[in-house]
Amino acid sequence: MPNGRSGGFVIELAELKQLVQSLASATAVGKIVRSSQLRPVNAGKVARIVEDCKVDRVAVEEQDHRFYVIRLPNEPEAIRLMVGSETPLFLELQQRHAQWMNEHPGWNGWVAF
Repeated sequence: MPNGRSGGFVIELAELKQLVQSLASATAVGKIVRSSQLRPVNAGKVARIVEDCKVDRVAVEEQDHRFYVIRLPNEPEAIRLMVGSETPLFLELQQRHAQWMNEHPGWNGWVAF
């Protein structure tokens, strides 16, 4: 995974859930990173993962202005979801990121949780 964090923001879990559920279940939304392997994942699977989260907000990191990594603190292992520009979820995250930056001017982009 590249080490090119270029920004980040926080999204409410309920909002992320709504975004994912608005997509058809079979829609490709990204890749799950586990044990240094990437596995494609669709909206239906992501909806179930998000449903299992026990937090109110999650961190979203922008990488090299090309994709986002959503950190889902599921038990027993945290899940990282990579969302590339080829997916419909990317544009939604990009809009939320721009909105976050407008609402939090001067924020350094670091999300620590």
